[in-house]
Amino acid sequence: MASRGAPKTRLVPKSSLNRALNALGDRWSLLVLQEAFLGATRFEEFHERLGGARSTLSSRLQALERHNILKKKPHREDGARMAYHLTPRGADMFDSILAMWAWGVRWGVSGRRAPTVFVHTDCGKPMLPETTCGHCGDPLTLHSCTFTPGPGQGWERLPVQRMHRRRATEDSPAIELVDLLGDRWTGLVVSTQYFGVHRFDEMQSMLGIASNILTDRLRTLELSGIFERRLYEITPPRYEYRMTKKGMDLYPHALLILAWADRWLRDKAGPEVVITHKCGNPVETQMSCSACKGRLTMANVLIKAGKGHTIS
Repeated sequence: MASRGAPKTRLVPKSSLNRALNALGDRWSLLVLQEAFLGATRFEEFHERLGGARSTLSSRLQALERHNILKKKPHREDGARMAYHLTPRGADMFDSILAMWAWGVRWGVSGRRAPTVFVHTDCGKPMLPETTCGHCGDPLTLHSCTFTPGPGQGWERLPVQRMHRRRATEDSPAIELVDLLGDRWTGLVVSTQYFGVHRFDEMQSMLGIASNILTDRLRTLELSGIFERRLYEITPPRYEYRMTKKGMDLYPHALLILAWADRWLRDKAGPEVVITHKCGNPVETQMSCSACKGRLTMANVLIKAGKGHTIS
């Protein structure tokens, strides 16, 4: 029998996404990570850009450090101040962060500091990053990929924890991708679509989610234009939820997060699912320039942040 102080858990299908979300944390952690890619290193820089309670920022920086995404180093030779730098594991999230920003630009939901201008320095042209197949170069989309169960399929216990996210409202229905990833249940509800699960009871069964929480997340996704509700039974009225074009455009980002988790948080048994592109090869993700189709890296992308700061 579990002790009263022990965290509650629930049994859910094993997923690299679960391990990724455990490491990335909530919305605040993702905002901190975004600022790290925009050049912030010192505590005061993060606080100036993000605001909020200093204790909240401190806990998120410590969590990202525990998960080996950020590393604290002396800012000066005398060690009087400390700075936070991306580790190799953290820097390897560049593709997924770039895809997140590109999704925001395409759908007009960029955050207040998210970049709006991207330049590929190899070709010198403004562009919009695209997620493509590393084998054939074609775009990776929901309908161009198929999946089969992998050797790591099974069940695992998922801790139930309080989530922190900015809720969409009637007055402000827009949702940022950091909100989707920063709320565990919202991200998992979206992921059910990738496996062909569209009905309320099927989602609830797959995720083990409380009905009121599922209702709330579906409402948020519908208000945000990511899901649309379709009537499939008249008496009594029953609905299923389908992704809009805006929602389907989230799929490449999900592939990038899964690829990152499989590289750094690999399950000993192997991947839970094997995803294959229409070219016949296992999916190998790559970020490409929309202008010249060249590969994008941290070294060849010039970014203009939301408040006019330019980094490279």
